[in-house]
Amino acid sequence: MNEIRMSYKAVTALDKFLEGSLDGELKSAIRTRAIIGGICMAIPLWGIETIVFVIALWGTYQKISEISTVPFKENFVKNVLGAIILNIVIAFVLGLILDFLPVLGWVGSFALGYAQITISGMAYVKTLKAIHGNRAKTDLNIDRGIQYLKDNSNNQIQG
Repeated sequence: MNEIRMSYKAVTALDKFLEGSLDGELKSAIRTRAIIGGICMAIPLWGIETIVFVIALWGTYQKISEISTVPFKENFVKNVLGAIILNIVIAFVLGLILDFLPVLGWVGSFALGYAQITISGMAYVKTLKAIHGNRAKTDLNIDRGIQYLKDNSNNQIQG
């Protein structure tokens, strides 16, 4: 059961990093969709969960664009297409493999789905800021996230 504990620690650490890196609506939007994406990936439907996961991922990008006041369609090709293709491949292949491992695979799939949407969401926030500067109302602060993770680490994450 070390794999389950490792998955839990990874999700917990990533969530703490998200907590420290973003404020307000962006953090909430990414976290909510990451949980939905994790649950979608954990349900063993042999490929169908990937379709639902991709919808959650697209919803994440769209919500981030809305909150950041940068139209989603304006940035589709520039910011999203490559990430979506990569995420689909990772989600589909690993999700399909993990579907065949009862409990362990489902927990691993949740962690994978949660991590993919969280990291993709934060990367999209960073990309919007890099491309659009102050026009994008974003507040991702990686250094603050790392410091928050360090300050709020406990034996559950370290041990």
